[in-house]
Amino acid sequence: MITKAGRDPRTIARNIPGILNAIFPGLTPGIVSFYNKLAIDCAVIVVPAEAIQASELQKSLLFELAFAVGEQLVLGNNPTWGECVATATDRQSRFFDAISPSEISENDQRIALRVADNLVTMVKQVATDCNSAYGAAPVIPGFRWIASGTGDFFAGSTLIEVKCIAGNFSAADYRQVAMYWLLSYAAAVETGNYEWRSCVLMNPRTESPLVS
Repeated sequence: MITKAGRDPRTIARNIPGILNAIFPGLTPGIVSFYNKLAIDCAVIVVPAEAIQASELQKSLLFELAFAVGEQLVLGNNPTWGECVATATDRQSRFFDAISPSEISENDQRIALRVADNLVTMVKQVATDCNSAYGAAPVIPGFRWIASGTGDFFAGSTLIEVKCIAGNFSAADYRQVAMYWLLSYAAAVETGNYEWRSCVLMNPRTESPLVS
């Protein structure tokens, strides 16, 4: 599988750590571990590890599919599997060589729906805590050599990023949301608009999924 580099903020934040290591030198492994211990439990149903191991899809595509389903549910839509597969494959192909599967097994459908339902529950919980409306694909402004992009979800002035991972959030995950905040702050200075006031990392496949 070939990784495709880009100038989007997600790729830069995760693949070029030196940028944010210079700006935020305090993001040490100990600090990352401390943040991970602040994770808040949410009323979600954990996806069994054996079901994931039995998946017939590449794990990255499986969870990209789950995200595509969850995104449409958050927006109040009723997506078809064909639409979500097309969306997931297109998004994967921006960074990797992705091949659209000819069919989705029942096990993979159950996994994708479970993760998607968890995602909806978690986004709504953040929105309730913020007492704000929520939505998908918030704009992440670019700055000079960094292109503009989009985040995953938002609730008011809170940016929400989703990571379907087996373990804890990594330094790269925290660098990513830090980069997003930094870009929004730079845009706010130039335009007078508001920057993201807070960020939440969520993992809809585990039992301790929220870190803000």
